[in-house]
Amino acid sequence: MRDLLAFAAIFLFLPMALSNAFVAYLLWGWAGLIALSSYVFGFMGVVPLVQVFALLTLGALLMRSGGDKFERIELNRTSVLMILFATHGLFVALFAYPGLGRNWELFGNVAKTVLFCLLMPVFVTSRYRIHAMVVMVALATSFHGALDGLKFIASGGAHNARGIPKFGDNNHFAMVLLMALPMLYYLFQVSAQKLTKLGFAVMLPLIAFAVVATASRGALIGLCVIVFWILMKSRQRLIGIVLVAISAAVVVQLAPESWSQRMETIGSAKEDDSLLGRFGAWKVSSAIAVANPIVGGGFRAVQSSAVWDAFKDAPNLLPFVEIPPFSLSGVAAHSIWFEVMGDMGFVGILLFMALIANAFLTLREIRKMVRIRGPSLRWASDLADMLGAALLAYVVTGSLLSAAYFELPYIFMMLMEVLKQFVRKQVAMQEKPPIA
Repeated sequence: MRDLLAFAAIFLFLPMALSNAFVAYLLWGWAGLIALSSYVFGFMGVVPLVQVFALLTLGALLMRSGGDKFERIELNRTSVLMILFATHGLFVALFAYPGLGRNWELFGNVAKTVLFCLLMPVFVTSRYRIHAMVVMVALATSFHGALDGLKFIASGGAHNARGIPKFGDNNHFAMVLLMALPMLYYLFQVSAQKLTKLGFAVMLPLIAFAVVATASRGALIGLCVIVFWILMKSRQRLIGIVLVAISAAVVVQLAPESWSQRMETIGSAKEDDSLLGRFGAWKVSSAIAVANPIVGGGFRAVQSSAVWDAFKDAPNLLPFVEIPPFSLSGVAAHSIWFEVMGDMGFVGILLFMALIANAFLTLREIRKMVRIRGPSLRWASDLADMLGAALLAYVVTGSLLSAAYFELPYIFMMLMEVLKQFVRKQVAMQEKPPIA
C-alpha cells in the first residue's frame, strides 16, 4: 500500500516537474532529503527518484525549457569555495589509500551536493522561490521528526528515536532535526494564514520531542544552544519563550528516568568510554593528516583497519591527550573537523572551515544591507538568522559526529548566499537614482 501511495504521489509530481524547471529542482532536493526508500518496502524502494528529478532539472537547463527564465551562473565567494572543496575532493579520492570501501561513493556525494548548490542561484531568484526552498527543506527533514515526536507523546516518553538509514544513527538524526527547527520557526514567524501558522507551531514541539527521544547528549547541548540563539534573534520572543516553556514541561513529565540519567553523564566526560574512544579516533585522524597534509588519506580513511593500525602510534596533533589502550581499530572519526582533516588533509580542513566561516560572514553582510534598506527586508534578516542557527546546530553537534559530507549544511550555506544576492539587488534598486 505504501508503494502504491508513493507511486501515485510521484505520478502527480512528474507533470509538474516536466512543465517547470524550478519545480523539478525543488523535487530534486526534496527526494534527497525525504528518503522515501526508508518508508517503502516494494518496487518504489529501488526507484532512483533523486536521479530522475536531477536529470529533469539538468535537461531543462541545457535545453532552456521548462517554462522558466534562467539566471546566468555567476561565481561568488560561496560557489568558488564549494568548487575548490569538490575539486580538492577529487584529488583526495584519486590519491586515497587502497581498500577504502566508500572512497568514491563519498566523493560522488560531495560532487552531487556541490552541483545542486551551484545551480541554486540559477533557479532560486525571488522571495517567493526562496520561501519555497525553505518550505521544501523544512518539510522534507521535519517529516521524519514529526513521526517520532508523536510516538514520543503516545508512548508517554518511552519511545526511542533511532533515525533512518539516510541520516544515520540516533545522534545524526538528532542533528538533522536540530537543523530543521530554525527553519520551522522562521516559517512560523512569516506565515500569514492562521492555520498554516498553527501547523508550524505544532511542528516545533514535535521536533523538539523527537530530539529528546534520540537520547543524544550532544543533541541536548545543541538544542539548548539554538533555542538560546533563536530567542535572542526572534522578533516574537514572548511567543518563543512560551513554546519553549510548554515543550520543556512536557519533556520533564514524559522523559523516562533512563533519559535523565544519560543526560547527567554530560558532566562526567572524562569517565565516558565513548568520549575516550572519540579521542582515539581524533588522534589517528590527525596523524593521517600529519603524514598526508595535502590530500589526507582518502574518504573515511580512519575507518579502514589497515590505515588505523598504521597510524595509531604515529605523530599526531593531540599527543597531550592520554587515553587507555584502544582495543578497536577502523572506527568513525566522530567529528566533522577531524573527519575532514584525516580524509582531506590540512588543505581540505582549511577549505571546510572557510565554507562555514563564509556562511556567518555572509549572514553579517545580509544584516548590514537590511539595515540600509529598512523594514521591507526584515524577513531576509530573520531568515538569515535562522540559517545561522541551523549552521550553528551543525557545528555544535557535528563536532562529535562524522557528518562532514551531509548535504543539508551545504544547502544552507548556498541559500545564505542566494539570500545575500537577492538583498543586494533590492538595495541597489533603492539606491539607483530616478530617470530624469
